[in-house]
Amino acid sequence: MERDFTQQVVVRDLRQYSQIYLVPLADLHIGCRDVALDVIQGYINWIKEHENAYTILNGDLMNCATKDSTPELYDDLVTPDMAYKQLIELLEPIKSKILMITRGGHEEHIYRISGHDHMAHLAHALSPNGVLETDYSQDIPYKPDGGMLAITLGTSYINSNKVHGSTNVQRCIIYAVHGWGGARTIGAKANKVEELTKVAEADCYILSHDHTQVVHRLNILAVSGHNSTIPFMKTKRKLLVNTGGFINYSGYIQRKGYIPQDLGTPRIRIEAKRKNYGHGTLRADYYLDLHASI
Repeated sequence: MERDFTQQVVVRDLRQYSQIYLVPLADLHIGCRDVALDVIQGYINWIKEHENAYTILNGDLMNCATKDSTPELYDDLVTPDMAYKQLIELLEPIKSKILMITRGGHEEHIYRISGHDHMAHLAHALSPNGVLETDYSQDIPYKPDGGMLAITLGTSYINSNKVHGSTNVQRCIIYAVHGWGGARTIGAKANKVEELTKVAEADCYILSHDHTQVVHRLNILAVSGHNSTIPFMKTKRKLLVNTGGFINYSGYIQRKGYIPQDLGTPRIRIEAKRKNYGHGTLRADYYLDLHASI
């Protein structure tokens, strides 16, 4: 099991598709008394059933209650190892669709008190080699502190998710971090993911931790990509995504007066597109189209 603390970008070549869905999963809190397993299973089923659907596991997948932790040990009555086993069983059907794994504060708590990193083991257990092999080279990329993902898509000449014939590739850069601190208002939670735009240059930013689904944009002007002797500026979209949570309203969430939130996570659509400039000209723009729905 390897923890990668370098700043090497995780690269995935998916140019066989012009469009993919990225469904980030975080804050599952497996082992929590109030976890919404039926909602989690619904998202996993959706990813499994759609060929062009993928995911990032962005931390706090387990609740990890101990006698010294914020999660209530005597409410859970589930050991971290039992929660880990349940987590593997849930994710096994979509293991080939997991592009990257990060670590949340709940898993980090276990690591700090015992040196055991459940997410490092998860990255190996769900790899093609499997948990019994000692070759870790095929492990799912594991970035404990957050990481950058570069996804290459192909641009098709026809209206289809699958790419046929001649293509022009487009690369989508995604920066994902589990998150930090506390925030109560929607604005404060949205501001936290906006802070990431000052940290890294990317097309899409993903932040978890606050259990609240928020999607917004931060557009900038950039040089147009078409082949012209005089370049023009165009609006470039940056997509900012706060992922949601999967704990029903009760326990410490209710005691501390947090606002009840819809369970689930946003679904991000990433599409490589081609814009033609009419008959009789070879001029075309290739660009990324990013959307997210809640």
